[in-house]
Amino acid sequence: MSISRRTSRTFVPILAGLLASLALLPAVAQAQHRSAAASAARYGSTALVLDPTAANALSSLGVSPGLIAPAYQSGGALRFPITNPVTSALLTGTIKHAGGISLTKGATEVDLTNFWINLRTRQLSAVVNGGARVPILNLSFQGTRVSFRYGRLVVGPVTASLTSAAAGALNNAFGVTAFTEGLVLGKATVRYKLFAGYGW
Repeated sequence: MSISRRTSRTFVPILAGLLASLALLPAVAQAQHRSAAASAARYGSTALVLDPTAANALSSLGVSPGLIAPAYQSGGALRFPITNPVTSALLTGTIKHAGGISLTKGATEVDLTNFWINLRTRQLSAVVNGGARVPILNLSFQGTRVSFRYGRLVVGPVTASLTSAAAGALNNAFGVTAFTEGLVLGKATVRYKLFAGYGW
């Protein structure tokens, strides 16, 4: 089953309908309390492929990106483990992740962790340096596809661009003016595991 080229206006109710049908699956209906690593093995991950322009911009500014565990890199993408089941995403409208990204320039480091994708506001928020949660990315679902593959719900690619708040915070942190609202950081794809019997 595949749904292609839906606008962002219609995407959320479509996804909600898919999640509602999945809520009946006993494999994901059971409540379990596990560590972030164990949850990642059960629930899947979100992969982010950095936009080359954004990567070059960071390099030219002397800003070095890094990964914060349990996030990892594989197949040319940064991968962030999902920590809540699909039923939770249905109830809350939020897909939660462990790990994060660090941005470092000299003695200045900005840690962005515990990403939450809000399906209703179409934004990704992060905890900044262990403090407040801030919306850092606007998400565009234009051209996003929703499909079922090998026991997973796959949603992507989703275009991720900087929010005004994130651009201002990064400019202040690193003493630059290069970060702007709407700067595309990359494309994200969510892969939700639906059956414990499948690998990855």
